[in-house]
Amino acid sequence: MTTKSTLTDRYVWTVTRHLGADTGPDVARELRATIADAVDAKVDAGTDPAVAEEEAVSELGDPEVLARQYGGRPAYLIGPGVYPDWVRLMRILPAIVLPLAFVANFTAKVATTDENWGSLLLEAFLLVLSVAVHLAFWVTVTFAIIEWKRPESERDQPLSAWKPNQLTTEVPWRQVGLGETIVEAVFAFALAGLVAWQFSGVGENGVQVLNPDLHAVWKVALVALFVVDGLLAIAVWRVGRWTPTLAAINVATNAGAAILMLWLLSRDELLTDLPQVLGEKFGWSTEWAISTPVVAFFIVAIAAWDAITAVFKARRAIQGQRTA
Repeated sequence: MTTKSTLTDRYVWTVTRHLGADTGPDVARELRATIADAVDAKVDAGTDPAVAEEEAVSELGDPEVLARQYGGRPAYLIGPGVYPDWVRLMRILPAIVLPLAFVANFTAKVATTDENWGSLLLEAFLLVLSVAVHLAFWVTVTFAIIEWKRPESERDQPLSAWKPNQLTTEVPWRQVGLGETIVEAVFAFALAGLVAWQFSGVGENGVQVLNPDLHAVWKVALVALFVVDGLLAIAVWRVGRWTPTLAAINVATNAGAAILMLWLLSRDELLTDLPQVLGEKFGWSTEWAISTPVVAFFIVAIAAWDAITAVFKARRAIQGQRTA
């Protein structure tokens, strides 16, 4: 005959199932005693036994949280001890790996295939995005494993001892990292190349998203605005920080690009009939349409984010200069 488990049984099992044999039984006995005492007190006060048991268990809280407390397991993925090293590595690795991946892929494809440059740039750009995701994921997983394997007494301690020679040679408001500059410049120039390729016609190997019949003036204007973004990233690095002038140029270029694209989008001159293009190229269904409001929202959101970020960086640079 099988005895039906009680609410207390289920709660205790949930808490202790991940605990070791050295602590699990003791924790189970302690929890049962705590719950029993709370139930007895509530029953003596006139509460129904079933309701009293539910209230007693509820007062103990989430069993997973309680299990972490008893087992000494962190309730976070990366703790304060390893976080500074994780941040340093995530600043260095992308700045080195992503440009190398882009250049290596693009160079190898140019040397081994006859595809047009637009297709090669797009393929290299997509590879960089994939590498960035994998890089962030695996670095984070590695640090999470380190965090979980460290003794509880060491979890708040840094992995490596800090030394004064690790301080930067410039105060923070005057420093713009070379790695950050490379990533931003490569991204802007690659985007300019992709837009130019789309406007010039992608041929048989590509997917035509932007309208190649757009007037040449607007084609040149859009490509030029993306090129200016790349040059602006280099200018910021040379100056050493974001200045109000550079931030104003960034705001102007983002606003100009957004306004121009929104105007062309409203006139149905920016995009091709993508459902028809995909239908002809891959045989996909053409019974759908691109949402113009959604495209417009993303254009405004991206431009606004980049502009606002530049303004805040310039403001922090000015504040840092005053306090340095």
